[in-house]
Amino acid sequence: MRGIPVKVGTPLQSIVMLPWPDFNNTYIYDEEAYCDPSIIWNNKICEIRRGGYFLETESTSFTKSSDLVAAGGAGQELAVRGSELGVAKLLSTSLGGTDLLSAGSSGNLTSMPLGIPRMRWDNGYSILHALGLGSNSTYLNSLVHAGQIPSRVWSMFWGRTWTGAKTDIDGVLVLGGYDKEKVIGRNMTQLLDYSQETGCWTGMKVTVSDVFVNFRNGTDVSIMPRSSAAQCCIVPQRQLLWEAPDGIVEGFEKATNMESTDLSFGLHWGAKLYNTSADLFDGDITFLLSSGLQVRIPNNQFLTPFVDIDRNGSRQIHPDRTEMLMTGVGDNPSTLGRYFLTAAYLMVDHDASTFTLWQANPSSRSSLVPVVSRPTTNEDCGDRGSEGSEDSSSGGSSGGNSRGDSGGEGLGTDVPSAQPSISTALIAGVVAGGVVFVGALAALIFFLIRRRRRNKPTIAHAVPRDGPAASSDSDDHKMEKTLPPEAPGSLPKPSELRGREYATPREVHGSSSPWANMATLGPTAMTYELDGNGTMRDQRVYSGYMYHAR
Repeated sequence: MRGIPVKVGTPLQSIVMLPWPDFNNTYIYDEEAYCDPSIIWNNKICEIRRGGYFLETESTSFTKSSDLVAAGGAGQELAVRGSELGVAKLLSTSLGGTDLLSAGSSGNLTSMPLGIPRMRWDNGYSILHALGLGSNSTYLNSLVHAGQIPSRVWSMFWGRTWTGAKTDIDGVLVLGGYDKEKVIGRNMTQLLDYSQETGCWTGMKVTVSDVFVNFRNGTDVSIMPRSSAAQCCIVPQRQLLWEAPDGIVEGFEKATNMESTDLSFGLHWGAKLYNTSADLFDGDITFLLSSGLQVRIPNNQFLTPFVDIDRNGSRQIHPDRTEMLMTGVGDNPSTLGRYFLTAAYLMVDHDASTFTLWQANPSSRSSLVPVVSRPTTNEDCGDRGSEGSEDSSSGGSSGGNSRGDSGGEGLGTDVPSAQPSISTALIAGVVAGGVVFVGALAALIFFLIRRRRRNKPTIAHAVPRDGPAASSDSDDHKMEKTLPPEAPGSLPKPSELRGREYATPREVHGSSSPWANMATLGPTAMTYELDGNGTMRDQRVYSGYMYHAR
């Protein structure tokens, strides 16, 4: 199973997790895993698809509590229409306790509250253990409190598979910052909004203005009804590219002359199945967001082999069938899942209550940028929105326009950028942590980059909002060292933007990026890569805090 390799308990037990942006708590399964017996036929398949079991009775460091909140867990999980059906009761019914957890092999274990589900709460396809990265994430709070990351910021790129063994690209989950090697051009930034009005349980609602199928002859055909738009919730743990309005999925099949034969019950549960022998579409698909940001998904990231887990626990690929990673949602909210992040890079900043999207750069290189932010106000976000609208409509210095025909060049500042950062998001010269994930349960490979311990921390100066660009010999900005704000005790409750502004969600696309380019994090540190044979080889990397798994 693809996910984040995690070690839990004493002695260490290996499991695989997925990031959940809507959960404040972290939930892991033991042998009572509550798999859906209609699609998962035996315990071996269940164990594989859950990412392995955590046996709390065999961990000497596990301490049981009366419930999850008593163990130090967050007292609230967000349950709205469209989210997993059992979330409303998950917190109150789970076995609660504390144990040591580490997303890597460094031995830097973090003691934190854990929930062990005692009911079947998910929809059957959620599968892996849930690493809660919500607005009051106990995991992020623990890492900040321990000084392991500078802020409650996380970002991710899902990576790319099915391209060939030598050309597949690892994904990345970065804690405390983002990977500037994985982003291209301008970004869009928007306030997180968990309110019931949005109907988006992750707080990340965007408007898809149009969707084009890109034929190899250069022709682009829209598959959306004229003068329409689709409100979509970004849900990275979902297993498809797009759970879309039924009419749009039908429009794709009509435009590509494809006819599905069934629905998948494999790893891409709910995907449409096609006979591989048929004349399948060989082009790409492009999403145009209302901000102007364009995200083009390669063909092999949404038309994939049909993959399942056999009864003996082995992965099996059915070459005679192909999955199209879109499905209709009927009356349920539309979602953009993990495969959207094969071509888009997402960053969530809980300290500023914002999320940011870039076009992704599918690179195996990595350059971590730490981020420390002050809380963002509605006025700040509005300023960025008006600036972005003015820049987009005029084309700006980069030649973009309001529809994003330049591929998103008119949305914000380039990252890394020579422009000054906005006042509501300061980057401190401290370490960022990251997790790179694209792995199998039976073969996990990870890096750990240890942060450099300085005798005397360096205090730099802030760059003013309208200050000069970086000098020609260096694009690094010196920033003041800013401590991360205290983690809130409950979900954010936006109180000023209500009514029409939130009833019609829109992307905020300022002309100033919230991030400035940082200097190199320090001299090299020793890390090790564990290959499939269990051998170690050292690598030199920048000082930081990063895990890697394939």
